[in-house]
Amino acid sequence: MIEIIILSVVQGITEFIPVSSTLHLLIFSKFLNDYQINLLILSSMHLGSLLAVSLFFLIDSKLEINKISYLRLMQFIFVGTLPIFVAGFFFYDFVDRNMSINFLVVTSIFLFGILLFVSDKYSENKKDFNNLNFFDLFLIGIFQCFALIPGTSRSAATIIPSRFLKINRETSIIISALLSFPTIVGAFVYSLFVNIDVNNINYSIITQDIFLSILFSFIASYFGLKLFYKYSSLKGFGAFAAYRILLAIFLIFN
Repeated sequence: MIEIIILSVVQGITEFIPVSSTLHLLIFSKFLNDYQINLLILSSMHLGSLLAVSLFFLIDSKLEINKISYLRLMQFIFVGTLPIFVAGFFFYDFVDRNMSINFLVVTSIFLFGILLFVSDKYSENKKDFNNLNFFDLFLIGIFQCFALIPGTSRSAATIIPSRFLKINRETSIIISALLSFPTIVGAFVYSLFVNIDVNNINYSIITQDIFLSILFSFIASYFGLKLFYKYSSLKGFGAFAAYRILLAIFLIFN
């Protein structure tokens, strides 16, 4: 039980910042006697993050979201998430097999750290929600598919192309959070479908684990996203890029 709580907090804190929540779960799992976390529990943690981002939009970024109509917002979300839905369907087994710290994961954390730094350092802050178009969201959606590689970070995979497209930091963070909605829901539902054998399951244990993972991820996700939004809207993403690069170097020599 304590492992689920610790890992849910770790996942929540790192879910919306561009450092890869999956990688941090793998790292902390090793400190917890190689505790094995399956995609069902991981998806439950993401569901807690979904509830947190819903609260965030209601309280913390309502003014920014209200710049565009509800219909336009839904269209943006659809266009931005369609690519990863298609890719996720075909590469689900690849994701499941790579839930470990390996060369691919370390390479991903390093390279996307470089891309995060470059995209933020040399981008202009020209666009907000009023200037976005469907092609922008489609390109962001295509790039988001790289998030299927553990270590990439779904947040990084959406913020990086947003900054290259000259979208300002505040809007980039909100786009990343918005695109998490259908991605998280889809991952949770599909994980339930492929992981649960209804004829061979201890419902009391699985229900308890899911409840704890959702609850603690929700709390950690909300405060993590709130602080990330306030900090990075003003200071940028350089600190997170540096952290990714240093983490990759640490993992290479350990």
